[in-house]
Amino acid sequence: MPPATDPDHPARVLHERVAFVTGAARGIGAAIAHSYARAGAHVVLADVDVDGVGRLADELRASGARAEALACDVTSTEQVERAVEHTLTRRGRLDVVVNNAGISARIPAEHYPDDALLRMLDINVMGVYRLMRAAARRWIATGSGGNIVNLASYAGLVADPMSAPYAASKGAVVQLTRTCAVEWAEHRIRVNAIAPGYVRTEMTRATVDTEEGMARIRLRTPMGRPAEPAEIAEAALFLASDASRYVTGHVLAVDGGWTAQ
Repeated sequence: MPPATDPDHPARVLHERVAFVTGAARGIGAAIAHSYARAGAHVVLADVDVDGVGRLADELRASGARAEALACDVTSTEQVERAVEHTLTRRGRLDVVVNNAGISARIPAEHYPDDALLRMLDINVMGVYRLMRAAARRWIATGSGGNIVNLASYAGLVADPMSAPYAASKGAVVQLTRTCAVEWAEHRIRVNAIAPGYVRTEMTRATVDTEEGMARIRLRTPMGRPAEPAEIAEAALFLASDASRYVTGHVLAVDGGWTAQ
């Protein structure tokens, strides 16, 4: 991954802004953190994996970026509220929040256990909503406006057999994005989402590292391959920047053409 001082990165488009990224320890979240840091943001890295975000924060600071690690479990309203308040108190502002934390599973719908379903909804839907709500309350109270970028999925837009609860959770993220974008537009709060296709991460290794999984990806993806995390991060940078200042309520598919068919 390029260093935070990469001269080829879009020049300082997030200069002096503060971005809060959940699930930042690895995968897409870490790639977004790198991208935002290279674009000049102070990045708050939030995750239940404290060691993971600590290492990433050290790495970013070593390359000249501004970053800090923060323990935050998105299933806890108290922790989310405290993390947002901490960021505002310590940094004096909060400009962008990225809801990236999430889990997935491929289990036949008729066999999906209640406890696994409830956990997925708590992280993938309630976790997103908790952070959206915590940030929006403060932005509305101060009149500062703000920017929310949610991570949805191609599975929130089209059917994805063997992942019905995951698809339902990401469909909920799509509707949270659209509805809150309309509701909060008068407060200068933009809300958008990215709907990735398959991305080469630790979470998708069981699929992308198998011949059967890659055959399915090639069959369904016109571009014939999974995305790299950095390709999702560049879309997240666009949605966080002023280049998208008239974009809200949009779900940007970054899926190699999967949902175009």
